[in-house]
Amino acid sequence: MIPIPTSFPAQNNHRVALFLPEQPRDDFDHLEELTANGLSAARNALRLLQELKFQEDRALYANIAELRETLEQRRLLNDQFRTIAASLLRGLGLQDSDEGTKETLYEIKCDLKEALNLSHRVSDLLAAERDVGWHRGIGR
Repeated sequence: MIPIPTSFPAQNNHRVALFLPEQPRDDFDHLEELTANGLSAARNALRLLQELKFQEDRALYANIAELRETLEQRRLLNDQFRTIAASLLRGLGLQDSDEGTKETLYEIKCDLKEALNLSHRVSDLLAAERDVGWHRGIGR
């Protein structure tokens, strides 16, 4: 057996640098980030909702309270959150907005839509992973 040297003379070495294109990450690589981004968007919508004064709309106030409770538990990937967000979007669509609240309502709707879309996306990815695993014989 030939012994492997432990040191190499400086004049006899060279370096090889490999430049590979950056590999794009797929959504499975950052499920946690997607969920956290959804929670952040929902939290921003809640903050803005609490700053606005709505006409006596009990349904809207109830949905805001439910959204607050859901976000305190940091729960985004369930039907309860999706139902609350969709209900809020419908309710906000019926609100009359004056010039001062138009931009705020638009931002709230955008944040709620983003949170709702991310909730669906992450849930869809997890369901796809579960179904593909089942077809491969994992968890049967």
